[in-house]
Amino acid sequence: MLRRIVRAASRIDAGAVLLHGPCVSRLLVVSNRAPVELVREGGTLRAKRTVGGLATALDDALRSRPGTWIAWVGPVEDGLLPPARTELPYPVRAIHLKERELDNYYAGFANQVLWPLCHMFPTRCVFNPAFWTAYRHANDRFAQGVLAVAQRDDQVWVNDFHLCLVPGMLRSGPVPLRVGMFWHIPFPPPAVFGICQWRDALLQGLLGSDVIGLQTEDDVDNFLACVRQFLDLPVHGTVVRTPERTVRVVALGIGIDAYRFAAQVREPDVIAHADRLRSTLGAEVVMMGVDRLDYTKGIVERLLGFERFLERQPKWRRRVCLAQITVPSRFRVPQYREMKREIDETVGRIIGRFTFEGRSPLAYHYIGFDHEQLAAWYLAADVALVTPLRDGMNLVAKEYVACHEDREGILVLSEFAGAAKEMREALLVNPYEPEAIGRAIEEAVHMGASERRRRMRGLSRRVAQRDIRWWTTTFLALLEGRDVAL
Repeated sequence: MLRRIVRAASRIDAGAVLLHGPCVSRLLVVSNRAPVELVREGGTLRAKRTVGGLATALDDALRSRPGTWIAWVGPVEDGLLPPARTELPYPVRAIHLKERELDNYYAGFANQVLWPLCHMFPTRCVFNPAFWTAYRHANDRFAQGVLAVAQRDDQVWVNDFHLCLVPGMLRSGPVPLRVGMFWHIPFPPPAVFGICQWRDALLQGLLGSDVIGLQTEDDVDNFLACVRQFLDLPVHGTVVRTPERTVRVVALGIGIDAYRFAAQVREPDVIAHADRLRSTLGAEVVMMGVDRLDYTKGIVERLLGFERFLERQPKWRRRVCLAQITVPSRFRVPQYREMKREIDETVGRIIGRFTFEGRSPLAYHYIGFDHEQLAAWYLAADVALVTPLRDGMNLVAKEYVACHEDREGILVLSEFAGAAKEMREALLVNPYEPEAIGRAIEEAVHMGASERRRRMRGLSRRVAQRDIRWWTTTFLALLEGRDVAL
């Protein structure tokens, strides 16, 4: 009970910092997508909430202070959408993009150049000049959307790799603004980032910011190394000195709404749902993986690791079940359709090999779930397999831990996820090695109760301390120019 009271107080204090702290300027949040998307149903456009850690994090920040969200929200023209239209407590400035523009900017440059490049898959990059032209044009549209609503001394929070050029474009605008940029995916070293022929323009766009946030210290080091090598700008510690100003670069790993997840798994409906899932799976030990469909998530490698475990441990074949949840994503990109076929084939082989008397040790779900449904899955799982080949942070790992705050649970985590820097009590694995994943699963199923509790206590404490409110308030304080202990 005391812990709940302390957490409730921390939530109030975080809000108080935003509402009544030393800075009362408006906040303009800029991202590719907003917390809502306008979808056409029966000839009319209806607001539908989007699911994602970024949308949730920034939504909380805007609910706590005056401001506007600037984003693409679907098939609508440029303009201000009032709360009555979106069912949000703040206005949204919609950015209109034509279908072809969206294909080349989002599916093209963002997801076939920057995404594979930053996740260290340069051979998957498609350096199409038409993609770059569309990316510059879209970034200009977002920058103009900001300037259409901006007032002097507003704070602008630009988010992610879709909008690298926006900070630099805002600098050439007529309104003085404080600009912060948070880069949510990994930042690669110069040997990889330098492959992109538009590297200088991307870096110069980012350096239009006053503050640049990245997930880990390694990302900060890589970014600064790129600035030194390709722009030949002086770097002092983690500060870049441009001819116009200084830019502070910080490592600030994003958190989750740990309180919300911990509260959800205490709700009777969620507990009952988790019990039904365990009963349906019919296993002594339930494992789970949940990922967006993406080649960086290591889904096939994880399945191969689970297959190795079943081969090496025949006595566990009827005692365990892995529930792999894959959320549909980015079917505009051909590579993702190909990957789905590979996953389907791997799932089919494992089920065919190890199903016995109608019971399979693998349950595959190709579908997205809402927060409450995911909480039930997290609660039902004794082991979470979070094994991306590379990830900026990975919030699934933190969400699973938050749902096991006062319980046992084991997190098997890729050493190439940003979360691995914080979550030292997890079982860390090289996700490229199916044998290593199989051995980690063996260790997990044989781990004693006291060891499981010890590890989960350490993980839970860190996830609760560095939650989403800590992240938002810290970044906004940095944007305001305040000194903050990181």
